[in-house]
Amino acid sequence: MKNFIELVRRRLISATKYSIDGFTDAFRHEEAFRLELLVFIVLVVVLFFVPWPLWKKILLPTGFTLVLLAELLNSAIENICDIIHPQESKLVKAAKDKGSMAVLIALIANLFLLLALIIA
Repeated sequence: MKNFIELVRRRLISATKYSIDGFTDAFRHEEAFRLELLVFIVLVVVLFFVPWPLWKKILLPTGFTLVLLAELLNSAIENICDIIHPQESKLVKAAKDKGSMAVLIALIANLFLLLALIIA
């Protein structure tokens, strides 16, 4: 049991380090990620002053984390494509465009979520 707990502890520490490295890299190199993160932070701050019930204040930023998730996955797709095929390619462009579309869908979904929360 002691070995299992040590294994879990080491894995959690490693996973946390990798996650922080990924966040740091995205923040340093991805302008879109920085902008979306800024929007997320402003959203959270503004929600402190909006007289909404707690469930709305939790739901909206939770939904917006999907935008950040989509942006990180899109950046990973772009990085992998650039490594595998640095020259211009229709397939690479299509892969990058699809990743970009995933981010746009997440943004649109959050716009609908915001509208639904305002109306509700």
